[in-house]
Amino acid sequence: MENLSFRTPVVIYAGVPTKFHLVSNVSDASDFLFDNWADNDSPQWNEALNRCAWACVGKASVEGARSAFLVAIKTAGMRIDPSVALY
Repeated sequence: MENLSFRTPVVIYAGVPTKFHLVSNVSDASDFLFDNWADNDSPQWNEALNRCAWACVGKASVEGARSAFLVAIKTAGMRIDPSVALY
């Protein structure tokens, strides 16, 4: 089975008061989408959630799930720590 960890973790600033979240694998990304953004039904949110689910069963790459997750986070206007490389 493929390792489901992201090559580079993502640090997200979200919440009130602002908290940071470390997202380092597909499971963390999926949990973050549900726990911090559950009522969103945007196409980006759906795509990120689908890619995470597909990565868990080997039908999508981990980096594809990470990429879709980053798009969803940026679309929602959440801040990502710029000191972590986003490639």
